[in-house]
Amino acid sequence: MNIEKKRISICHTEKGEFGHISLDKLAKPETVKVTLLGEPLIPESFDYFGHPKFTIEQGLLFMYKENELNRQYGSKFTPLEAEITYEELNFDVTRKTFDTLRGIKNSLTNLSDLNNMLQSRKIFYKANGINLNQFILFGCFYLDKFGQVLSIEKADKGKFICHSEIEHFDTFLKNNNTQEIVFTSNGYSIPTSGDICPCCGKKFTIDDIKNNSCVFESGKLYHNNCWRNYRKLKEIYMFTNQLMDLVYKETDYHFSLLPNGYLNTYDYSYIPWFLFHTIDGDIIIGHLKNSISIEWQENYKSFNFNNIFISENVTKWQDNGKRHICATDMPTAYKYLEKVVKTINPSYSPF
Repeated sequence: MNIEKKRISICHTEKGEFGHISLDKLAKPETVKVTLLGEPLIPESFDYFGHPKFTIEQGLLFMYKENELNRQYGSKFTPLEAEITYEELNFDVTRKTFDTLRGIKNSLTNLSDLNNMLQSRKIFYKANGINLNQFILFGCFYLDKFGQVLSIEKADKGKFICHSEIEHFDTFLKNNNTQEIVFTSNGYSIPTSGDICPCCGKKFTIDDIKNNSCVFESGKLYHNNCWRNYRKLKEIYMFTNQLMDLVYKETDYHFSLLPNGYLNTYDYSYIPWFLFHTIDGDIIIGHLKNSISIEWQENYKSFNFNNIFISENVTKWQDNGKRHICATDMPTAYKYLEKVVKTINPSYSPF
């Protein structure tokens, strides 16, 4: 029986926050007993190492108790530790099933087998501390020597030569004649068997991973194409229904989509900008990283730009008939547009 004293930490993952205790060895979940300040603490679940996971509330309660104890004793920080007893779990999965080309290739028939193979790599490294062989999966995912799964930058997908679904990392580097490939933990993700894309409602399959890499955005996992289409349509809805419809009657304007005028890189290229053709002239509007760009074009009716926006301490300029200002958010963008319309046509109402 193993006995350890550990703090509960708050973990932040793709699927939310939770409390967690990282043990020194693999554990049999059914044998794990956690005691805190003499009272049993029942884990919500266990990770694939057999280590206890707690609700976010349990994790925060632990932090609150630790803070209160330190305040009571008036001393420097003293960690509050839970006592954990458990039996060690023996990992007996054959290494060749997850650390050879053939073994990994055999796991690519379905998403469940792929998940199990990747999990075995993590467990093996945790149990033994022995470096694993390194591979490139589907030309996108990097299986590193520590059992982690990273991915190439989204903007780099499809740029590199990969001759098979799975190949040694050294072969991949040699084929691409480079050592400067950037891998990230915030790129493409591999879903768990049974996960569902919130846009199309379909369960993820191994073919999705091969052909349409999945992305984790806004706390959820999406098919890459589903996310890009959803984000594009959301942008159109925001700038029409929630902005221009409040400034002009729907019959008094139409619009064309423009390429993103801020960054035309992968992360922004599918988010359009807009050329609004209004009864007063044209306006180009689109999201910057943390603000909204508004640019009245040369053919837009004349107004005193400096007088209207004299008190606005934001980026603004005039040049060759164009007038530009940055709005901090959508309500501010609406305020700026409304000010101009009221100036050039005081009696106009969109309703």
